[in-house]
Amino acid sequence: MRNTMIKSALLCGSVTLFAWASSAQAAGTEAGTSIPNQASVSYSVGGTTTSVDSNVATFVVDKKVNLTVTGGVITQTAIGTSDQVTAFQVTNLTNATQDFHLSPDQQNLSIPILGADNFDVSNLRVFVDVNGNGTYEAGIDTATYIDELHPETSVTVFLVGNIPNVPGEDIAIVSLSAQAAAGGSVGTEGATLVATSLLQADSPSTMDIVFADASGTFDLARDGIGRAFNAYKIGTAAVSMTKTARVLSDPVNLLVNPRAIPGAVLEYCLTVSNAGPGIATGVNLTDQLPAGTTYVPNSLSVGGVGSGGQCVLNGTTEDDDTTGADETDLYGGSFDGTVVRGTIPTLLVGTSLTAAFRVTVN
Repeated sequence: MRNTMIKSALLCGSVTLFAWASSAQAAGTEAGTSIPNQASVSYSVGGTTTSVDSNVATFVVDKKVNLTVTGGVITQTAIGTSDQVTAFQVTNLTNATQDFHLSPDQQNLSIPILGADNFDVSNLRVFVDVNGNGTYEAGIDTATYIDELHPETSVTVFLVGNIPNVPGEDIAIVSLSAQAAAGGSVGTEGATLVATSLLQADSPSTMDIVFADASGTFDLARDGIGRAFNAYKIGTAAVSMTKTARVLSDPVNLLVNPRAIPGAVLEYCLTVSNAGPGIATGVNLTDQLPAGTTYVPNSLSVGGVGSGGQCVLNGTTEDDDTTGADETDLYGGSFDGTVVRGTIPTLLVGTSLTAAFRVTVN
């Protein structure tokens, strides 16, 4: 269930919006450390100096629980894509090794640096970067909680989700919350930490638990939870197309400097390019056969490489119908007697692909 809309005014100008915890400080002496201390007194009686030692006073260092979760990342994606990854950093500022529970969530709010949420991703999951390479690897990064994170150490956490195939929507804001849990048992998710009651007097021989994290959106101060926000952004694609024609042969000059005379064969080259920033999908090219020409049967190719507006390397050959073995490759094409069509399923940013076909001058 999506959270209730929160006005952007509540979030504007907050530098700590994406790292809800106290400012980073050294974790300090390890929790549970026993620190003994002994004093002595010396005095003189009748010119003789004597010293006496006190008892040993010992106290145990308490656990100061703190963490940061850092986000603020806009992850570019495309409509209808699966397993899209956005990354966060979780840092343990506690003076002890900790586990952390992890929870992904959808957020229906507006954040100036990320934009205004207007759709949800589906199948949102959370995974820890177990090998520390900063890249999500399915089958390797399978841990769903942080295990035994040492003081003043950070780990990358990935949210992975699917982008719906719904046109007209562009921003999905997601959040990651991390909650402090007990460490000390490798491979086992620890129990949620509970702060020692403030009504309870300090005991020098007991390691108390003190929450020291600040408040944030959806989180109270000193609750052992940190949260940050990222966004998936469906990028718009700047797609352009150029069309050129060149004479391949004519019945008089053959292949030597042919001219566009009746009987000549011309090749049309359609080059489609994507300047980004988004990936273009479902690219469909249509070209009405010009008057005064006759289409050369089975001359259509799609998915080739162009240079300077010319097709220099043809793509897959497509017959003129929409059935057959040629329809099993990446690209498609057909000619229905009046219109030439080509289909390119995906056009990546910064790439150009072509469709080419030939006609005879009547």
